Amino acid sequence: MLINVATLLQEPIGHARQYFADGEAVSVPEEGYEQTITGPIRVIRSDRGVLVTASFDLDPVELECSRCLETYLQPVHIEFDEEYVAYRDPLTGLRPEADEDEFRIDQRWHLDLSEAVRQYEQSALPIQPVCRPDCRGLCPTCGQHLNEATCGCTAAVTSDKWSPLSGLAERLQLEERHGSPEA
Repeated sequence: MLINVATLLQEPIGHARQYFADGEAVSVPEEGYEQTITGPIRVIRSDRGVLVTASFDLDPVELECSRCLETYLQPVHIEFDEEYVAYRDPLTGLRPEADEDEFRIDQRWHLDLSEAVRQYEQSALPIQPVCRPDCRGLCPTCGQHLNEATCGCTAAVTSDKWSPLSGLAERLQLEERHGSPEA
């Protein structure tokens, strides 16, 4: 989504505009990224360019559950405040200093929200996606999908999981009943 900020950049610092994206398409072709955004956008003139404040609902993203390996759709909401640095100041013609990783306003006075949306979507996605909170996953022994059926090896696997700590638990219970020998 492109926003023309030529007029805003000629106004004093602090002037603002409000926009609303209603199913607007954003894309970053070199990353193979396409998404649709809906939500309010506020742009404020800053000393180096424009501050963008946005709150977007995105199209649901297809993810793979880290427990059962089934695909599911995850709704995504992002919010961000990012400064877009002008290519050059429209009043003085000077180029403001900017790091290469900062968002830029192009030479035609447009700012593109696509890369910011892509980056914030990636950071909003869960590291270990789960299709639902009570997903039981797959049996580590036989691979049975435990949301669909149980298997015979499930009980043995879950009871062995904590067995290395059972000795420590017994020792701590004895010390609690009889008092610690070190006390």
